[in-house]
Amino acid sequence: MVKEYWIWLTQLKGIGPILQKKLLDKFGSPESIYLASGTELMTIAGINNKTVEKIQASKSLEQARRILDRTEKQNIRLLTYHDSLYPVQVKDFSKAPVLFYYRGNLWPNSTGVGIVGARRCTDYGKQVTKEAATFLAKQDIPVISGMAKGIDSYAHTACLKAGGFTIAILGCGVDVCYPAEHRGLMDRIAEEGVLLSEYPPQTRVRAEHFPQRNTWIAAWSNKLLIVEAGEKSGALITAQLAEKQNRQVLAVPGQIYSQESTGCNQLIHKGAKIYLHPNQLLLDSGQKKHERRINSNEAHRNKRVNEIPPLSQIEKEIYDHLSPIPQSVEQLAGILGSNPSALLRILCAMELEGKIELLAGGMVRRH
Repeated sequence: MVKEYWIWLTQLKGIGPILQKKLLDKFGSPESIYLASGTELMTIAGINNKTVEKIQASKSLEQARRILDRTEKQNIRLLTYHDSLYPVQVKDFSKAPVLFYYRGNLWPNSTGVGIVGARRCTDYGKQVTKEAATFLAKQDIPVISGMAKGIDSYAHTACLKAGGFTIAILGCGVDVCYPAEHRGLMDRIAEEGVLLSEYPPQTRVRAEHFPQRNTWIAAWSNKLLIVEAGEKSGALITAQLAEKQNRQVLAVPGQIYSQESTGCNQLIHKGAKIYLHPNQLLLDSGQKKHERRINSNEAHRNKRVNEIPPLSQIEKEIYDHLSPIPQSVEQLAGILGSNPSALLRILCAMELEGKIELLAGGMVRRH
């Protein structure tokens, strides 16, 4: 099968995307690279005897076939460098991988607007994120983010609730849920959007994966909105990556005394465009209008808007002890006999799905 040769190419140790693409330019396909002789491989600039020995010693498809078997069992697809769905603007990144793994259905020309920000976000940040993501959904512009806690998850959720299309780019395999409390959100993105990663299935979360993940969020974004960010945050790294590729970076202004707004205010001070209205997120005239998925229609879209998933058993117990009158999370934890931190994780997931509302000061109420 052709697919297993693409996987084999990405598993070659010490041979990164730049050299992989040189090999593809010369031989045309991963299978031809696999079958090439040492003499043929030596004709590529940047390849020496040691590199040839590595390639020759790795001529086994056993690992690639194991990975391919996992993808087929879990309905995970391969986005290869030669695939027409692989965005041209992502290829502009010199280190763009020759293979991504994904779950869901990619749109033709799937690039869109990135929305990233703080994991610990304020009500102000949530409101701005929901408004922006909802606006983009109604304009058929994909929302790109990283499925992290906070701003990322609110961006994905608001987009889906408005019937839009969202791409979550992960720092682990697309079959690994991180953070764990986002299982419901992850399943919904796989069903109505796309989960995307350069890492094979079953790849666990590692700290060094996240800068790479941020690179592909920037690459997939025509514009990037930073909602809230601390002085040192992954969102600021994503902004720097976007600026290097001439993407427009917009930052949401905040109070000068707010830690959550320090990063955004610094971006604005350094020349980032100040974000004041969702219209600023519209694609420029030179950028192609996005095509909706073939199997998508307005009836299906309208059905999804404001759809709230059913309550699980633990969520029903929580919901039964809430009312429209706010109460503290600690008070609720005492009533339920739960650990406040564990309860807060469940409440965050419930808020994302529109089941309850978390308020400032650690308060919670029915939506």
